[in-house]
Amino acid sequence: METPILYDYIVRLKPKTNRNSQHVNSDQPLQKVPATFPVNFLLYKREIYSLHGESFFAIDRRPEAISRKTIHFPVGDSPIHHINDFKEILTDMGIPGIKISQILFEIATKAHGIDTCNGVFMIVSIRMTVYQEARLRNEEDDIARAERESMEVRAKPIPATKSSIDALERVVLDASASARDCTVCMEEIDAGSEAIRMPCSHVYHSDCIVRWLQTSHMCPLCRYHMPCEYL
Repeated sequence: METPILYDYIVRLKPKTNRNSQHVNSDQPLQKVPATFPVNFLLYKREIYSLHGESFFAIDRRPEAISRKTIHFPVGDSPIHHINDFKEILTDMGIPGIKISQILFEIATKAHGIDTCNGVFMIVSIRMTVYQEARLRNEEDDIARAERESMEVRAKPIPATKSSIDALERVVLDASASARDCTVCMEEIDAGSEAIRMPCSHVYHSDCIVRWLQTSHMCPLCRYHMPCEYL
């Protein structure tokens, strides 16, 4: 039986910031950097397990970023003129043809009439949901699992310590910060809202990452290890 895979997506326009601008030596002449209009493609993946028709989220299968691609073209160009470039990127990401057509149509709709000189950029967020069929364990499964656990230090998700969670850096994203999504809940982190920056520099909604770390001591994106108590 083929594993069902569903795709959902959202295309948004965001204000461009100067966060990535580079400082130059004052002794050297300033060079004008050609302005570009960036289009960012983000692909996330999550897995859902079902048993006897009832679905539930596996604890260690939260959405995770699996591909990021960016294309730049000169401001003044219409994104519609670069549809073939967008199609190539989506194809390289493994997006099926029918969904590529839908995403390209949405991009064209958002791009219609926009002024790419007006300090904005485009972000295309795609979430791939994979549905897996869970099966009941039998005696052979239990034996195999016991053998694996005898060789593995970590047999189940281990939460981070409360003190390490409480010590995490709380930040407030200002309007000049680049737009970013919380990969735990797949929602945008609004400017002016409180967020948490982990020691690995990844930023999440405060509530989302605290709930995550109460189950798993590793960063959802890079698997950075927070302090934990091995039981």
